[in-house]
Amino acid sequence: MVNGWDVARHAGVSQATVSRVMRGDSKVTPQTRERVLRAAEDLGYAPDTAAQALITRRTGSVAVVVPDLANPLYPQLITATQQELHAAGYRMFLLNARFGDVDDHVRRLRGRTVDGVLLATSIIDSPTVAEFLRRGLPTALVVRGVEGVAVDTFIADDEAGCALAAGHLTALGHRRIGMISGPANTTSGRDRVRLFRAALRRDQVELPESLVEHSPYTFESGAELALRLLGRPNPPTALFCASDVLAFGAVDALRRRGLRVPGDVSVVGFDDVSMAGWEMIGLTTIRQPIEQMAAEAVRKLLGRVSGADTTMPRRHVFAVQLIERGTTGPAR
Repeated sequence: MVNGWDVARHAGVSQATVSRVMRGDSKVTPQTRERVLRAAEDLGYAPDTAAQALITRRTGSVAVVVPDLANPLYPQLITATQQELHAAGYRMFLLNARFGDVDDHVRRLRGRTVDGVLLATSIIDSPTVAEFLRRGLPTALVVRGVEGVAVDTFIADDEAGCALAAGHLTALGHRRIGMISGPANTTSGRDRVRLFRAALRRDQVELPESLVEHSPYTFESGAELALRLLGRPNPPTALFCASDVLAFGAVDALRRRGLRVPGDVSVVGFDDVSMAGWEMIGLTTIRQPIEQMAAEAVRKLLGRVSGADTTMPRRHVFAVQLIERGTTGPAR
């Protein structure tokens, strides 16, 4: 049976280095880690993870919790996350919280089955993050935040993104603008409305409550709420959607209703997932660096797991860009 000594000889390193790689020690250089992992693969070596966990008190796994795999943002984020974890010798334990309460899903992690948790979903006042931190379980948040808890958070610059969307639409002559945002009990769903309203106001444009809708980040919600907003008296000539998946639903519903996008209604999204750039969609949107956010969140989290990173937790804010495509045009 192949053991760690065999891998060490094949890779030209010490057995201690092999052990460090297999337990995900972040101090091992990427080149050495790659050499050891390649040697392990060549020899068909599979470490005894149960025994390792008893010795190191680590499982070599990180839980990643997402709200809905039907939203194309999250497969993109998961791919970047898994790539970074794999490079560090970690496995990913994925929890899709679409079917059931988020807190119910993450309670499964109470038995110390993972070394850390990356949350891509959380309500503003969720007690879950604070509970994890009290238990000493390293935790990071990406694309979402919580309040009242010091935790590593990786988010887009929503203020800049909302200002870019507002400035783009008002420069095109739009003055009656509606918004479809995410759930009001999430930081992104709540804050993007506030920030978009403030940005419009600087251009002497108001965003009345009657033209704001909150919903889950789903295609179906975007479709339903776009038609609801367009059915209001004096309907908007433009819609800002707080995620691309909401914008996809809005564009689809408007076109099925016989409205031209952007001839009759302009639509702006937020995320710039890969689908947004497809020629058949061509969505004008706010690009947040999803892969970079995920990769940096994983690196920070693994630094906490290994004990190498003892800095104070903070918010990491990432720059955004306006990507102009074919769903916005001059106000009719």
